[in-house]
Amino acid sequence: MSIDTLMILLLIVLIATAFSIFVFNDLLYIVIIFGAYSMIMSLVWQQLNSPDLAITEAAVGIGMTVLLVTVVTKVGRRPQ
Repeated sequence: MSIDTLMILLLIVLIATAFSIFVFNDLLYIVIIFGAYSMIMSLVWQQLNSPDLAITEAAVGIGMTVLLVTVVTKVGRRPQ
């Protein structure tokens, strides 16, 4: 698989995850999708030969996902 094909595939998955947030009503699902978005974005940065941004995106994405999962467990999974 060439780099261009991989980048196109990653960008399609990135757009799909961005739009899939509007489909779900469960906040936990949305937080998990946000984590997946962050990991895919870090792969995009890595493919663009920017490892410092990829590591930063991965670290911030993991930290925010853990924080948001904690908030969702305290607040509740369904918005009211």
